[in-house]
Amino acid sequence: MTAQTPRSLTTSGDEPVLADVARVAGVSTATVSRYLNDPEKVTEKTRARVRAAITQLDWVPNAAARSLVSRRSYTVGAIVPTLEHEKFHQQLQAFQGRLGAEGLAVFVACSSYDPEEGYRLARGMVGRGVDAIALLGDNYPDALFDLLRAKDIPYVVTFGKRADSDHPCAGFDHARAYEVITRRLLELGHTRFGVIFQSTKLNNRVAARLGAIHATLAENGLALRPPHLALMDNNSNVGRIPFARKSFQQIMSHAPAPTAIICGNDILAIGALLEAEAMGIDVPGTLSISGFDDIEIAAHSRPSLTTVRVPDREMGELAAQYLIDRLAGRDCASPAMLDVLLVERESTGKAPGVA
Repeated sequence: MTAQTPRSLTTSGDEPVLADVARVAGVSTATVSRYLNDPEKVTEKTRARVRAAITQLDWVPNAAARSLVSRRSYTVGAIVPTLEHEKFHQQLQAFQGRLGAEGLAVFVACSSYDPEEGYRLARGMVGRGVDAIALLGDNYPDALFDLLRAKDIPYVVTFGKRADSDHPCAGFDHARAYEVITRRLLELGHTRFGVIFQSTKLNNRVAARLGAIHATLAENGLALRPPHLALMDNNSNVGRIPFARKSFQQIMSHAPAPTAIICGNDILAIGALLEAEAMGIDVPGTLSISGFDDIEIAAHSRPSLTTVRVPDREMGELAAQYLIDRLAGRDCASPAMLDVLLVERESTGKAPGVA
């Protein structure tokens, strides 16, 4: 059974108001306002009493009135390239959860990997009075960042940024992640490589990953043969497995075939694994295949997938905490860049003929 709030608890006999909360909590209305607008200025004992009164009265603060008093909207904007990518969901959930614990709501918008659309969305959020903004990646016009600085709106970039960028970022080094997997395959004796990747168009994170493969191979006197490189022609996350399977067929048909294929994400890698099985190619005996992201199915594919684990939730939490600190007026450095983890499983092994 759900307890019903007695009408006698309110002074008006209708919906409870802030004054009712103050009366039930045994504090002043100013204290309730202080609790709502800056809870750290209220003692824990008083916070507990106000929270109990709010629960008892089932009171929902009037956001518009609160904003007029505090000159804040208690909302944070988040602009992501797409909601089709399963890894972005985890980051957003952690981001929203941390902000929600501080009484902040999150508005999410998708740029569809279009920098100008991202700028338009950011302007709209600023116009609606968001207190801060999180941007997945920093591939946006300089005018967007100029706007945020001019309006003194705290912002943070997540997932990754350009090497020459000075934006605060909760992310990781995308180039380093692919340097790690490429070097490991070189250590296993592989000298012929193939690559199946998503599009690099308007995505400097993917471009950095692909660039790291080229650079690491070049350092070892090697290079990708053009027929062994397959890139999607768009940024959609739809159709990745069919693309990977078709690309795998084409790559393996150009002799001498690679002994290792590096994929841009786990979905592409799973598509490659499926086609290898269909073609009767032994993985990892004849061919090694690697992915990126470490989505749940990676550990359960057959063979299980070697991949790079990305700290999605940690990025969301770090980004949220950075904005919380900025909004509270605390001095804070840019979040530390996070490490990625190479997870070696059954889909990679020594190159054929290597003892």
